Amino acid sequence: MLDAVTKKYIDASTEEQFAFSFFCDCCGKVVSTTPLTFRPGFKKKLFISKAERKAREMLWQKDHDAAYERANIEALKQLNRCVVCGAAICNDCTVECEETDGKTVCIDCAKKNRFKGMIWNDDNETFSVDFSTDQTKDGT
Repeated sequence: MLDAVTKKYIDASTEEQFAFSFFCDCCGKVVSTTPLTFRPGFKKKLFISKAERKAREMLWQKDHDAAYERANIEALKQLNRCVVCGAAICNDCTVECEETDGKTVCIDCAKKNRFKGMIWNDDNETFSVDFSTDQTKDGT
């Protein structure tokens, strides 16, 4: 099974549905993935034998593991990887830095290393940042 793509995640799975949320390693913003319905293929019964219960549990665990791996991949597509520290970061925490030839760096590493670069917001506008002087100015 894959390790989680972020340092923190929540498994909110139930007997009927698999649901996972991941959190940006930099700011903690939640990245939710598509929940998946668990369909065991068994008829619902009021009373089930120990063997049936064990079979259902094994099937649920197998499907849960597959859903977790799928959720990891989905979260990874929504996040960026900092080339300096390896953190999984949301777009709000992503800086494209001159010092890394435009590769993704988290805002924490950009500040710590006093990099210059660009931040994109949700409206596809860019903002220049220059942490070498601790000044930030709007750009287009």
